[in-house]
Amino acid sequence: MDETAIPVQELINHRQWEALSARLRGLHPSDVADLIALGSTAEEAVVFRLLPKEKAATVFSYLPPERQRELIKSLSRDQVHRILDDMTPDDRTRFLEEVPAEVTRELLLGLAPQELAAARKLLGYPERTAGRYMTPEYAWIYADMTAARAIQKIREAGRGKETLNWVYVIDNNGKLVEDVRLANLVLADPDTNVLRIEDPELVSVRAVDNAE
Repeated sequence: MDETAIPVQELINHRQWEALSARLRGLHPSDVADLIALGSTAEEAVVFRLLPKEKAATVFSYLPPERQRELIKSLSRDQVHRILDDMTPDDRTRFLEEVPAEVTRELLLGLAPQELAAARKLLGYPERTAGRYMTPEYAWIYADMTAARAIQKIREAGRGKETLNWVYVIDNNGKLVEDVRLANLVLADPDTNVLRIEDPELVSVRAVDNAE
């Protein structure tokens, strides 16, 4: 029988872990999160442990806050720390906001130094402000760059950034002056200054503004 036709729940019931692991690899993280959210606490822990390391944090970020808290209780400390290290800074902040303060402190201690610095920076903003949901993992270019030089810089430093659809233009003091869609940047004449590329007007808020 074709194992790809067997329902996921049946694979779990019959403890067909190898087939289940293969099935999970082919599913989108949001679909895996839906499967976990529909199962029992015991089942969600089993399914989660079968996920590839590089996929686990993304699946975790799709789970509702209450299921995240339940799942954390069933995982080892090392597994939890690995998940938090691999989560994007803004998703990790949302999760840390949902757990008790003493749990947050313990989880922070297990983060890698770079991730700990990012987490503390975002948590340093007041609750319910936009700053809590920012990410330091973005692509930026300088205002005096041409389109060709900007694309070269993104190639050099853009790997691993959380967002590349929009590129942020800053001045020499690091202040945001504009943003530009990557598609428009790529299609622009190579010698065009990035501030002269036709693009929707910049919309921005201060980090301390209400998140709504």
